[in-house]
Amino acid sequence: MRVSVVLLLLCLSSVHLYRAVDQLVVGDDQTEFTQSQIEELKKQYAGLEGSVDSTELSAEEPVRRKVAFSYASGLKGSLGPCNKEVIVPFHKKITDVGNAFNPMTGVFTAPLRGVYYFRFNLYGSSYFYSLAACLYKNHEKILDVTKSPRGWYKYVVGGATLLLRKGDHVYVKLKRKSQIHDDNENHCTFSGFLLFPM
Repeated sequence: MRVSVVLLLLCLSSVHLYRAVDQLVVGDDQTEFTQSQIEELKKQYAGLEGSVDSTELSAEEPVRRKVAFSYASGLKGSLGPCNKEVIVPFHKKITDVGNAFNPMTGVFTAPLRGVYYFRFNLYGSSYFYSLAACLYKNHEKILDVTKSPRGWYKYVVGGATLLLRKGDHVYVKLKRKSQIHDDNENHCTFSGFLLFPM
């Protein structure tokens, strides 16, 4: 649409109207237009200007719909082992655009229907307890990652692309009899962002 508007502007700006013969000369070619046709073109141009403005406004709308977060656990030591699954807390904010993640509960709540991507990294350092966690959408387990106890420096990583409705919840649960460890280096993180609204 912009190209049409620009071409129309170019044509209108290089117009020479010969009053005696009521002809319009555009460049080296002669094209006949009546005065009423010229007025009609001007009206169409004015109508196009308004539609371009409304298109530009709707293009700005997604700016208000950006959602992205990244939190670290904020732990100074270990979490677990527990006798039941627990939601992993992620209290230390790295980035939070849209305020859809609740650091008190560790739960992301979709502010609008769309396709989102989530990823988590968890770190373990136990010789006795496994490192096992699950990504949940509402109460549905989406994926499960597990590493057996082998001592220091083991990670599990999980990620998924999910179609969410407004109000859906996404969170990471530590499986029972599992343990994670973190410190000020942010080994345990949970991140997500809106790919596109639906």
